[in-house]
Amino acid sequence: MKSLGAMIKQLEPLVGTDDLNAWETRFVENLALRTIGGRDTGALTEKQIGRVTELYTKHFGDAE
Repeated sequence: MKSLGAMIKQLEPLVGTDDLNAWETRFVENLALRTIGGRDTGALTEKQIGRVTELYTKHFGDAE
């Protein structure tokens, strides 16, 4: 399975595109800032981790 940090790094370039809605854009921007671009994901909640996985799967397919 792809690491959480790798998923955040891959989602980050979608910010500012039509691929993310307004809520998703704010969520990914916030995550990128809070995790230092996906390098420090230890403080994320289970709900946030689930949402990252959902967004990643939606845009890139399975997180394998």
